[in-house]
Amino acid sequence: MIANYLTVDADLYNPDHDHIAELLHDNEEFLAFAWASQACTVKKQMVLGQCEKVMFNVGGWCMARQEQQMRDRFGFVPVYLITIDASFCERTSDREFCALIEHELYHIGVERDGEIVYSDNPKF
Repeated sequence: MIANYLTVDADLYNPDHDHIAELLHDNEEFLAFAWASQACTVKKQMVLGQCEKVMFNVGGWCMARQEQQMRDRFGFVPVYLITIDASFCERTSDREFCALIEHELYHIGVERDGEIVYSDNPKF
């Protein structure tokens, strides 16, 4: 994903995401991707992807276990995690898949007038 979306010479490169590439350059643990093996619905609507800032809103052993699960899966605890519905990706077109990834990357923020504007839930 990084080579295809966040590298200047890549076919899917978008300069709106340069700040993500810079953050990844400084910290390779900034972003991780995961496949979801089952569908997710919220308010009777399918969720095809989700970008979230990784936070553990628990304490004690529960938090330690969640952090360890991240380290076991990715080798680190990412700052942001993008999760994609694998069953959707199996049956969708390349264009729709690329649009989904692009959409999720925008949840990390976009540079506007030299400043990065972050949004937890942008409306497109």
